[in-house]
Amino acid sequence: MSGTSIGEAVAAGAEDFAFFYDEDRRRPTPYQAGGEYFRRGKDRMDRTFALIAPYVVDKDVLDIGASPFYLLYRAKAAGARLCHGVYFANDDHPLRPYRTIHSAAGPVEISHADVENEGLPFAEDSLDVVTACEILEHFDAFPVKLSTEIRRVLKPGGHLCITVPNVCSIAHILKLIAQKNIYMRYRADATGRHKHEYTLSQLRDYVDYLGMEVVKIGVMPSPTSNKYVLRPFYRLLARIPVLRLYSPVLYVLARQPGVKPTTDLTRPPSSIYEDISSTEED
Repeated sequence: MSGTSIGEAVAAGAEDFAFFYDEDRRRPTPYQAGGEYFRRGKDRMDRTFALIAPYVVDKDVLDIGASPFYLLYRAKAAGARLCHGVYFANDDHPLRPYRTIHSAAGPVEISHADVENEGLPFAEDSLDVVTACEILEHFDAFPVKLSTEIRRVLKPGGHLCITVPNVCSIAHILKLIAQKNIYMRYRADATGRHKHEYTLSQLRDYVDYLGMEVVKIGVMPSPTSNKYVLRPFYRLLARIPVLRLYSPVLYVLARQPGVKPTTDLTRPPSSIYEDISSTEED
């Protein structure tokens, strides 16, 4: 870590979060503490990091989705050996020409992949921690390919952390009561829309489908929105039994068993997937 110890990077905190194109840290990328998406998602990402923090020291960490790369910054600052971010949006990503970005916490490797259809750029059993935060809801189809790849690259005993929007959130319920649409508007970049938001039971079913063990599962009061005035309300909601289940974000921390599962991943759970087509037959 050039010029900065791990302890200093941890002490610096999020206000110093910034990635640079160059090792001398003179050419900043768009990913830094002043970024709007970072500000919207910081609470969720800090809570997510708290879930994986016990497992990252001297370990290899992959974040699928990655932007704004803050989770990897936190992992590197905490002492992770290798941090790699795979981003999958098909827009004109500002990091496309680069394979490494740099921060006060150290370098982070990056790559692009169509994770719905392509493999991850890692050997089998090569990663200790994999995170997939706020990406499953963007997929056009059930993520069979990604599921197969996560199982392949994650070591026996390794950890997987997933966060997704809660389709049963209080915000959605209130919108429906007000006869407003809970679905996102059509977008020029279709990958940016939510295609399927999850319930807590569906998220548990997904982990069961992977053949992994649930370590911890629950909700976060952490919307990724610009309605900052509502955030104290979500934090209050999260303290109320039963009602807290209607918080904006779901999470699960799962563990790959010591003996890697071999269940058939081409058969998704029925609670999330139906094997039907719209073809009409006589």
